[in-house]
Amino acid sequence: MKQPSGIELEKLIQDSVREMVESAAPPPLEESWTHFEKKLQEQQSDIVKHPAGKSKNLLPMRLAIAAGIMLLLAGTLSVSFPTKARALGVKIVNIVETLLSGTQMNVRTEYKHNEPGQTPPGEGIREVDIGQEIAVSIDEARLTSPYPLAIPEYLPPGFILDTVKFQEMVKPIAKVTMRFTGSDASYFLFTQVNTPGEYAQGYGYDLEDTTVEDFIAGENNGKLVTFKNNSIKLFWIKQGVIYTLEGAIPKEDAMKIIESM
Repeated sequence: MKQPSGIELEKLIQDSVREMVESAAPPPLEESWTHFEKKLQEQQSDIVKHPAGKSKNLLPMRLAIAAGIMLLLAGTLSVSFPTKARALGVKIVNIVETLLSGTQMNVRTEYKHNEPGQTPPGEGIREVDIGQEIAVSIDEARLTSPYPLAIPEYLPPGFILDTVKFQEMVKPIAKVTMRFTGSDASYFLFTQVNTPGEYAQGYGYDLEDTTVEDFIAGENNGKLVTFKNNSIKLFWIKQGVIYTLEGAIPKEDAMKIIESM
């Protein structure tokens, strides 16, 4: 039997994860992991029976670890982001992590809010005008924002509100970005944008340089990304508003900031 190549093994992992995430009735996390382990053991058994050189016999452990992380993340989605909210219409939040190659990962976040009887938009490309980002006062941002503005009540020692920028996207969508600076030139950004319709974002990262985990801060829960340079990025969705907090600040301070809002 032909020994599976690294590309074939990677495809096996991707297919196993995709089968779990995209299935209409996804199996429990334990069952999916058992299914993956079974396929992996079958491949390892074939390799033992048909050796083809030491360098080719080694299992790419980073791929296996990446697959395990994706399975665990997918298993926690129903806890972190319930698929149906107790409100008019249906709110759906999907966060899917995809293994691209090696340790390269991609995260896609999608938010949909469909009101009863709402007609889906037609296909095609439509150009829209997006307003310029302008500097405003916190009071001006509060009055202009189409949604209740979240403002941190807790700030780490030495930090103050430096600038506030307002950007009208497509009515009635608006983005507000607050920059807070510390006494030692450190800073963090807090961004919020509403999503009355649909929203999607994606970004890539490397497993060797970045870790992703769930977080819970007060009534808020979302994803915490920690980079190799110790900077962090947190994002969560609450009542149709996407929040992002990022900067080189300790995780504990970030949790306190979020809890204070």
